Amino acid sequence: MRRSRISRGLVGTGLVAIALSACSSGGAPPSGDPTTSAGGDPTAPPAITDVHLQDPDIDDHEPQYGGTLRFLARLDADQIDPHVATDTTGIISGALVYEGLVENVRGEIEPLLAESWEISEDQLTYTFDLREDVVFHSGRPMAAEDVIYSLERVMDPATLAPNASSYSAIESLEAPDPSTLVINLSRPHSPMLFLLSALSSSVVDREVVESTGLDTPPGGGTGPFVFAEHNVGRNLRLTANENYWHPELPYLEGIDFTFNPDDNARAAAIRSNSVDLLFRPAPEFIDSLKEDENLKWYGGSGSLSLHLLLNTAREPFDDERVRQAIFLALDRQELLDVANQGQGIPLNGGYLPPDRMGGLQEAVYGEPDLERARELLAEAGYEDGFEAELTVIGTSAFQVRQAEVEQAQLAQIGIEITINPVDAAVSREITGSGDFDMYQSGFGLRADPDERFSAAFTTDGGLNYANWSDEEFDALIEEARASASQEERAELYQQADRILAERGPAAFTILTADYDVVWENVMGYRGDSTPSFSIYKHLWLAQ
Repeated sequence: MRRSRISRGLVGTGLVAIALSACSSGGAPPSGDPTTSAGGDPTAPPAITDVHLQDPDIDDHEPQYGGTLRFLARLDADQIDPHVATDTTGIISGALVYEGLVENVRGEIEPLLAESWEISEDQLTYTFDLREDVVFHSGRPMAAEDVIYSLERVMDPATLAPNASSYSAIESLEAPDPSTLVINLSRPHSPMLFLLSALSSSVVDREVVESTGLDTPPGGGTGPFVFAEHNVGRNLRLTANENYWHPELPYLEGIDFTFNPDDNARAAAIRSNSVDLLFRPAPEFIDSLKEDENLKWYGGSGSLSLHLLLNTAREPFDDERVRQAIFLALDRQELLDVANQGQGIPLNGGYLPPDRMGGLQEAVYGEPDLERARELLAEAGYEDGFEAELTVIGTSAFQVRQAEVEQAQLAQIGIEITINPVDAAVSREITGSGDFDMYQSGFGLRADPDERFSAAFTTDGGLNYANWSDEEFDALIEEARASASQEERAELYQQADRILAERGPAAFTILTADYDVVWENVMGYRGDSTPSFSIYKHLWLAQ
């Protein structure tokens, strides 16, 4: 049977009941234009050039089974629990161990644990038909009650799920029978299917949660890989799920994540074939790694929006004029060139780049306006400037470089910054407690803008570390969620992004170009710029 799919446009505009059904058509994900960013205006200029997301010979080879992929990342996972994970390695590994009802594949919603679904005409009821051949890694069959438990766990304030506020439209959950799930909404919520594709919507094994927890092997997922071992700071090992519902996946016997914050050491490891996949090498190594004949590279798309976060619960950052002065003083092109070797684009608007749905098509900021920045500081009572501390993850060389450039740029308007380098765990404690002045931060983009806008910038968002609140912004996000028109949603998000750019809690700076570099025998790579990390379940090793 041909795999059915629902596009972003259909999700956003469907005013009638929609039924979709699918069965697996093989191990490879569906093909599509590998250079198109989901939700972006196809007439808009591409955010980043030289994009290469897909193995050109992906359909020319029969996948082989066996082997362990050696995956090198910068930092270890802080959380394995998919409902609370926010660090990159935790999200990547979580996407391979856990699954939700649906998945996002290059901006399209695909069936996963749900084989099909229907949406009522009033868009208040979502009915899912679940696969009947799914078992948890513990061996227990998965049923609709497990989905209810999982979603209720995310929404439970005690879980401290960062995305909890995104589920506020869910009024009730029902399981008429073990293979049917009904989600009732109190109001239309257009991003619902994309929300259900997020890692935070993963279905977890209640018995495992209540006995050993999700940070202990084998975890409580249904995905193609099983959580096998975690030696903190050394490695995180996944093994193939022998009872996975997909008859062809995974091809690999396992994936072994190791970690090294040293940029030189990571580049040397992939060159020497000490690892098979280098995740996001430092920007200064990208050009030379591309030229290595033993290696293949994928990426070039932008998925990490970097910004200078300002704690609006503290003076002077509670004053909009001070924040605007900082926005005007920054030279974003210099930040890109010095901090990230020019790999990416400057963000001269808000959080979103111009090729994403809701991204501003015109620049809000151009060349630095130091004169106006000084005027704003004087109006706020800081004619002589002020001192502040900028916290940054010290093991991230490019973020330290960015902090140093920001330090020099802001000194021109009298803001004297002391850089506070800390490790990743400490940075999470600092931001979570609100004990910072400024923080060198960043958020990965998502297929639908709602998830990040809601979690990071709305008043009740679980990732609203800046303690920022803006009634107009909150109202725009709520209105966009309820709209059935994708065009209207894009316009509302543009208004919201302009608010972020002009008076928000962060100076948005650059969008990085991201890459994976793999050894020549790593096959089946088909990237996803939305992004989605479940792509790694399709990799295999040529023996």
